[in-house]
Amino acid sequence: MIDLKKIYDKLPLPEKPSHNSFSAKAIKGFENHRIAKNFNDNPSLLIFISEINQDFFVANQNLFNIKVTHNVKCEIETDKKVSQNNFSVVSYIGQNDDVKDVFLKTCQVLIKSLGQSPSNKKIKQTVDKFIELFKAIKEPPRKSIQGLWSELFLIEQSDFPEKIILGWHSIPEEKFDFSFDKLRIEVKSSATESRTHHFSSAQLNPINNLEIIIASILVNTSVAGLSVIDLMNKIISKLDNFQKQKEKLHLLVYSTLGIDVERVNEIKFNYELAEESLRFYKSEDIPKIESTNIPKEVSNVRFTSNLINSKPIDSVVDELLQPYLKDN
Repeated sequence: MIDLKKIYDKLPLPEKPSHNSFSAKAIKGFENHRIAKNFNDNPSLLIFISEINQDFFVANQNLFNIKVTHNVKCEIETDKKVSQNNFSVVSYIGQNDDVKDVFLKTCQVLIKSLGQSPSNKKIKQTVDKFIELFKAIKEPPRKSIQGLWSELFLIEQSDFPEKIILGWHSIPEEKFDFSFDKLRIEVKSSATESRTHHFSSAQLNPINNLEIIIASILVNTSVAGLSVIDLMNKIISKLDNFQKQKEKLHLLVYSTLGIDVERVNEIKFNYELAEESLRFYKSEDIPKIESTNIPKEVSNVRFTSNLINSKPIDSVVDELLQPYLKDN
């Protein structure tokens, strides 16, 4: 896998202190594009614009520490040689090293879907993904680090993560974490020794012949454990040629973290405990307030249930999912 951070770290500052001067290196496999460093030590992705595309117009942008300028004649310094060419330039202009790393990882993921000679439409789509992601990074987290870690743990446990990622929620606010045909899976974690979890009424009262499975995990923090990013990297190592899933995983993890991206590597959880404690339960076997007992005038009912007397399903994640997974 290309490691753009390593390449970027080795780049010298450009000798010429100009906004359009960069020290840069061609990206292996995508040599039309460059990973670059400007005189302020900010990383940039230089997206090649072919001659037939140089008359296109997309508005320049400067939002959420991402600066985008299109059809810029750039002066490129590579191994003490200077060349000029036209690029769309996407730059991170903030000063946070953790967020700078996210920018470089995002370049690494998106460059593959961009391709060697992208169309105007593809360039715009890629830029929009940068803007949306870095907008989210400046907002409060959409979910706790513990909750996100637990969902990633379930994906990592599968031999078919590429299929499970397709069923992963697109936004954290969705009712269930995973959806596959008539199956819904909700992941719950507890940082205590008891399987006590918070539920909404809808998560345990199925409608339209849905089957609801609760994945219950016990977690605790550990300096020797794995972080969200560690788990994400373990999953990515299994994805090989599944570019769409890699992109979804990357964008969803970082947009969910929000401002917590700055401390995500500080929080690690015991992987072995999670592995030993993972259990699956049918919704009908978990104590709950039945929907028939909730007046129609009452909504947003939430409660806490202890699963101590609930019988788990004797199964692993892939056995549960196999009947519902599509061949992709």
